[in-house]
Amino acid sequence: MNVILGTARGLAYLHEGLEPKVVHRDVKSSNILLDRQWNSKVSDFGLAKLLNSENSYVTTRVMGTFGYVAPEYACTGMLTEKSDVYSFGILIMEIITGRSPVDYGRPQGEVNLIEWLKTMVGNRKAEEVVDPKLPEMPSSKALKRALLIALRCVDPDATKRPKMGHVIHMLEADDLLFHN
Repeated sequence: MNVILGTARGLAYLHEGLEPKVVHRDVKSSNILLDRQWNSKVSDFGLAKLLNSENSYVTTRVMGTFGYVAPEYACTGMLTEKSDVYSFGILIMEIITGRSPVDYGRPQGEVNLIEWLKTMVGNRKAEEVVDPKLPEMPSSKALKRALLIALRCVDPDATKRPKMGHVIHMLEADDLLFHN
């Protein structure tokens, strides 16, 4: 959970602590560096974009990594900080499960990480999605919290995704109530 929270703090700083805000555009596991204490650092700003006060940017050339790119950005070229929130949700899922966002080597129904995870959580099988290679198994409460946050972050409707500051609040909260 420390890696997830540290990454959330880094993205919140880019989105909410700077003016103009910075959208990373390539949030993925290989762009999160870890120090010896497992503190995370967001890296590789080669695709980053500054957003002015309009809070959005339209491009005809979508950049990012397949499987992590928000649907509205992929379809319309409309870039906002919610595009990074979507990628962060995928990152949470990847950390917990040890699976890639898209894996054509998996059986049908398990190829798309989001759809598989929604099915597993919906069938109350959250504990079965955890990567057995994790150094320690998260508590049931922490696992449910992280999965619910991840699912909120990958909502197909960008306006329903939380801001990164709210994600931090949810990650640090003691309860499981997630209000908008």
